[in-house]
Amino acid sequence: APAGTEVPSHNAPQPYNCIVHSGEGEVATSDGTTLRLDPGELIYCDDVTGKGHVTRSISDVRLAFINRAKA
Repeated sequence: APAGTEVPSHNAPQPYNCIVHSGEGEVATSDGTTLRLDPGELIYCDDVTGKGHVTRSISDVRLAFINRAKA
């Protein structure tokens, strides 16, 4: 995602892990917590219901999303 991208409040479509490959991003949760994410960091997203979260790209950011395989 290019620097300055902001994705409005949304829920995770399903639980997944997100790994930051490069760049810096930010996640703002519905309770007001803001998490800054740098390269090499991993976050588990499981807010499939509720108010969701907002994501922002501070710099050009490259992410990998890893979904759990269904049995």
